[in-house]
Amino acid sequence: MANFEGFAGKVLHLEGGYVNHPLDKGGPTKYGVILSVWKEHGHDKDCDGDIDAEDIKRLSEEDAAYVAKTVFWDYFRADFILNQSVAEFIVDWGYNSGRKTVAKQVQRLLGIEQDGIVGPQTLTSVNVCPQDHFFAVLKAARKLFIEKIVERRPDQHVFYKGWMNRINSFKYQA
Repeated sequence: MANFEGFAGKVLHLEGGYVNHPLDKGGPTKYGVILSVWKEHGHDKDCDGDIDAEDIKRLSEEDAAYVAKTVFWDYFRADFILNQSVAEFIVDWGYNSGRKTVAKQVQRLLGIEQDGIVGPQTLTSVNVCPQDHFFAVLKAARKLFIEKIVERRPDQHVFYKGWMNRINSFKYQA
């Protein structure tokens, strides 16, 4: 079974520190935690009565790991995915592109109902397919997903190389 501890450091490293790029729909971000997610799952870190970019700037690695685990890893029920590489890749994709969107993408690839909810049918389908093949299918689908984003929104090309480097940083391990 996959475990979060194997993923936490990787995602924090990939995400890096504070950014607020004007073309990033997520707005102020640190360690991959965007403002809207922190508003929903975090707290007022600077105690000024609101949650804003200043609170994002104050996020610790522990805060980000908490969000990565409770908001993303647990959403995908990744503790129940047999292969660590597959679990990490799915969760990372969700971290970058939205949980429900990615859950539906995974379900589409598996040929099952696309409801965006990771339940027993999704987990079973993920775990019974050949893991190395499914990892390769996931990787190809994520690259195509990125290509379509850039095609629809050419201003997002500024992120293209980073997105592809991130995808390519994931390697399958049995």
